Amino acid sequence: MLVRICDTLIDWRSDNCPADMRPFIVGDSFADEPDLEVELEDVDVLPELPEPEYEISITEIAHDGDALLGWNKYEGFESSTALLRLEGARATIVRGPDTWECSVLNMLMLALLPVVSLCDSLLMHASLIDYEGSAVAFTASSGTGKSTQADLWVKHLGATIMNGDRAFMRRDADGTWTAFGSPWAGSSPYVRDMRAPLAAVIVLEQAPENSIRRLTGAELMARLYNNLRYPLWDEAATAASLASFDALVRDVPVFLLSCRPDEGAVLVTRDAVFGAA
Repeated sequence: MLVRICDTLIDWRSDNCPADMRPFIVGDSFADEPDLEVELEDVDVLPELPEPEYEISITEIAHDGDALLGWNKYEGFESSTALLRLEGARATIVRGPDTWECSVLNMLMLALLPVVSLCDSLLMHASLIDYEGSAVAFTASSGTGKSTQADLWVKHLGATIMNGDRAFMRRDADGTWTAFGSPWAGSSPYVRDMRAPLAAVIVLEQAPENSIRRLTGAELMARLYNNLRYPLWDEAATAASLASFDALVRDVPVFLLSCRPDEGAVLVTRDAVFGAA
């Protein structure tokens, strides 16, 4: 089946796919060459895992010759991981009988990230909304209130949540940016195959009063850099990601929203991004 995520075509060579991928299926045949080919292989016992060379959150990475190996480190649930083997634009995801579906999705993200990074795209830890045809991304560390702010925009302004945890952003040839929903929603239920022009990125912090201001310079870099996901195991893709990051902060306004979880935070943000109603 053919899957499209962030305008990237994936040839998913299995009739079985994680539930959160299904909204992104676009057919069984295609005229264009896929950007990534993925085989799903079922085994009775997962192969022995090597010592990791990199650790990124719960993901561990090593190399086997020219191939990248990736897996999840689940303490006490080692057999629940999937195993990725990636060689260029060809990936195999190995699944055992105890493998969790979320780990299959995690391995797809690992395979996809260098591919999209080389196509002027970024992956941000963010809740993404569509408001009257424009996208706004709320980003912060976990627990700060990204999902809360997105929910408030739905309640008070009728916005639509595109994704609750991971947002793709791609720079178009004319220098504008498009934001995309993705299959990776964390604990959020919102997994939608949607896209919209990116109007702004909002960095959140909790505060006793609502206020918003434009971020610039070193403060912008410091507050936003760690909320993006980089393919650090791939030198060329990482360099492309950093170039895209520079372009994003040049092309798209980034604001710091100090806020309470209330309607006032929604209205002050709307007025800063779109102008006063």
